[in-house]
Amino acid sequence: MATESIGDRVIGWYGNVAMGSIDTNPDFVRRWLMTGFRLMTEKGKIAPDGRLYRSGQMGNAIFMDSVTRALGDKGGAVFTSIFCPNEIFHALGVHPATAEAVASFASGAQAESGFISFAEGRGVPETYCSYHRILMGMATSGVISRPLMLASTSAVCDANNLTFKTLARHWGCDHYYVDVPIDVTRESVLYVADQLREMAAMAQDCCHARLDEDRLLELCACSMRTDRDLMRTLPARRGRYLANSMTIDEMQMLDLHLMLGTPEVERMVHQMAQDYNQAPRYDGINLVWGHVTPYFVQPIASRLNTSQEAQVVASDMMFSHMPPDEGTFFSAERPYEFMAERVVRNCFNGPATRRAETLRRLADATDADAVVFFCHWGCKQTAGAAQVVRQVLEDAGYPVLVLDGDACDRANCMEGQMGTRFSAFLEMVGAQREERRLERSIR
Repeated sequence: MATESIGDRVIGWYGNVAMGSIDTNPDFVRRWLMTGFRLMTEKGKIAPDGRLYRSGQMGNAIFMDSVTRALGDKGGAVFTSIFCPNEIFHALGVHPATAEAVASFASGAQAESGFISFAEGRGVPETYCSYHRILMGMATSGVISRPLMLASTSAVCDANNLTFKTLARHWGCDHYYVDVPIDVTRESVLYVADQLREMAAMAQDCCHARLDEDRLLELCACSMRTDRDLMRTLPARRGRYLANSMTIDEMQMLDLHLMLGTPEVERMVHQMAQDYNQAPRYDGINLVWGHVTPYFVQPIASRLNTSQEAQVVASDMMFSHMPPDEGTFFSAERPYEFMAERVVRNCFNGPATRRAETLRRLADATDADAVVFFCHWGCKQTAGAAQVVRQVLEDAGYPVLVLDGDACDRANCMEGQMGTRFSAFLEMVGAQREERRLERSIR
């Protein structure tokens, strides 16, 4: 059992203060949480974590800024699902936020249990995705203000559909739902592009602003450059010390969805490439991670965070729309088609084999030793895909750990069991790697 630090106790007290007023004073809870996160944002700017590379520090700053702006701008944000193209909203000058970002915001303050209890008390089932339970609790309690609009896609989970429809009724605001076909064809992309044009028209009405098409072109061109540069970091991750953590990986992943198209994220990825190209060699275990990361599970975090024992070199959440070798249908010069193709090609959209193939490509590109496939509570798609993913990756020669848990609800994690299984997996992978090295030396 990990010893609780003074910092953990302070954050625990902070979260308890917030949870104690959810039912009676949601305005106080909002101000209390925002004050704490603004202080943490400033702390990150004044005294960044010296264990991280510059790109990791930038990822933390971008995430904290984007979420505090979205939640702090009362009535001036839009809520979108994780893979919804946000360039449209950036072109309108409004702040997008997702369930994953908002729930991580609450979980980081150790206040998630209060919002989950509030949501469950109003009929949200405990089997529902924990990210969405937290969002539902924050919204229905009044801690989150009514947004300008809601936008979601059918990629990738049923919670996107149910949560956003429910919140649209609760808030009485407009909701645009993008239906994404699973077949990767030019026709599918054009079908989604037409919907994105309709979504942009609705957004202009809801946000009381005119969408600058030239600005949208610039944002999409920036997205294309950022995606290209992110792919170029893969070879640099091979056998290099990345000085990362599960928390920073999650933040950078969310940055690349929430803020894709902005100069800040393009600079972060450019810095990532510089940091990794200059990084020292790494002799620890390199893991590819499937899905979100349970950053607060100390028995796992202690083995991965800025560690010489093991590290995560890539994840399917960050590299969710890897371009095919044969190229794409559209470029950023046709912004709606460009954004639509990114959603259609998303590895979480369609059959489980598409996701398994993305994880295999990541493992090959980074020369990874193994893959961890994390089944987050309530994510039926990930749980259903687990055995398909395991089979594909093991056939390709990669050991796989399918790990069940919760990435944002501490009460839903069996830390001891998760830590024991993860430690045993690392020992097995390490032993297999040593056997291969010995065989090569004998030859």
